[in-house]
Amino acid sequence: MTSDVRQTPVGTGSRDVLGISMAEARSLVADLAARRQWIYWVDLTVCVAISYTAFFLCPVERLASPMAIGCMVLAALAFYRAVLFVHEIVHAPEELRWFSVAWHVVCGIPLLVPQFTYEFHQDHHGSRTYGTAEDGEYVPYAVEPRWRVIALPFTALLGPLVFVLRFLVLAPLSWLVPGIRSYVLTRASALMIDADFVRKLPAGRTPRSWLVQEVACFAYLAVMLALAVGGAYSPNRLLEAYLIVAAVLFVNWVRVLAAHRYESRNERMTFPEQILDSIDHPSMPIVGELWAPLGLRFHAVHHLFPKLPYHQLGKARRRLAGAIPSDGGFWQTEDRSLTASLRRLLAQPRTDSSRPAGGVL
Repeated sequence: MTSDVRQTPVGTGSRDVLGISMAEARSLVADLAARRQWIYWVDLTVCVAISYTAFFLCPVERLASPMAIGCMVLAALAFYRAVLFVHEIVHAPEELRWFSVAWHVVCGIPLLVPQFTYEFHQDHHGSRTYGTAEDGEYVPYAVEPRWRVIALPFTALLGPLVFVLRFLVLAPLSWLVPGIRSYVLTRASALMIDADFVRKLPAGRTPRSWLVQEVACFAYLAVMLALAVGGAYSPNRLLEAYLIVAAVLFVNWVRVLAAHRYESRNERMTFPEQILDSIDHPSMPIVGELWAPLGLRFHAVHHLFPKLPYHQLGKARRRLAGAIPSDGGFWQTEDRSLTASLRRLLAQPRTDSSRPAGGVL
């Protein structure tokens, strides 16, 4: 660890580091665990209605016009919020089973981000995997060359092409050539930021749900390609879709950079250290919900209580505020703004590193 405040002695408990014991913290939020599914359905419905309306109202023959730009920005923000429901789904797949089906139809498949590409996310919360090479959502950016931090959001420009290549070309090719199937599933089937990450496959046969989602994405792209070739789908509309998806990815990668301090050097961290390595952005809630929606601006709270539904994270943090003293270590997770987090990440002293830049898939 690079920060003294996060170098906790072995055996140090949560109370000493965070200002509250885990037993006390859990008791504070015990009544917040229930997912109010109506909130999920209403939220997703509103996001989808706004995103598709803005998408189809966009004057595609004048994509540089103020109205077109406004429509694309609105569509991107709404699609972004809708896409991030995948985070909730992988944390509660059984509770959100039917919600997941609807989400795939209106968002997951059309935007080529099916659930199976994010199921590895559970390792990001693992006590043995967080911050290590087995965590595909973690790169020690705090000690790596600054250009890698700056470059990550701009990989969004290639992101839509990578997604299309994955599901329109690599998917059917891996079905026909079994020899490359394992490579496609382990190296090209995860929404990770670590280009070195090799995804572990489930024991036994590949889950049928993975194949169903993969086939659905391929079929969707095949239909879109046929419509485009046949002239039924405007090339400008395709360009609009490309720009919107790239914008979604760009904002997401910026959010990812502000979600953690990224100070682990691929070493295991204690649970309190994982919390202190995560960041909350409680100020400016309206702006915060645009770049870190669905409770993701309370990222430290989420890592403290991974099973809590997104609509309860704000309330959980307010309860922690009433229980943890002002000098409690947990409050070191708070940053006043997105830019403050990014500035700190870029200001950290660097060391030489030979790691490649992060990837999109």
